[in-house]
Amino acid sequence: MLTRTLLAAMAALALAGAARSQEAAAQPAPEASAAATLDEAAFEARAERFEQQVDQMTRELQAAGETGAGDQAATLASVDQILARYQPEFEGFARDFEAFFNASIAASEDAEARAELAAARDAAIPVILAIPGQIRAGIEAQFAAGTAAADVE
Repeated sequence: MLTRTLLAAMAALALAGAARSQEAAAQPAPEASAAATLDEAAFEARAERFEQQVDQMTRELQAAGETGAGDQAATLASVDQILARYQPEFEGFARDFEAFFNASIAASEDAEARAELAAARDAAIPVILAIPGQIRAGIEAQFAAGTAAADVE
């Protein structure tokens, strides 16, 4: 449960920050508008595919936790394998997101909007790349909390 919550929160943070930055950006010039819409539509489709991959990964992580049945070593080994399989997806999405930001920055004639977009890009990309590590850390924390609770009893 913590894994899903953590993942959802991080993804929402990264994507919401980008959306707010996009809304704050100046409107592109009329001739750039059709190209920007096309790029935005393509990126939205890419983001949807990424979300589907994250959902699949989340299901696999939940199954690994259930299959491990409290065996920390077995569960973490399964988690590591799952995260390694999905790592290229996170890296690819981060690259695509960065390219989308860079195109938006290049299309903007407003210096303030460009600065806001650059700041949002610089904040969002590391968050996306950190998600697998945060998931693993969250699972380790769950085990540590379980061990601490067992020690208290």
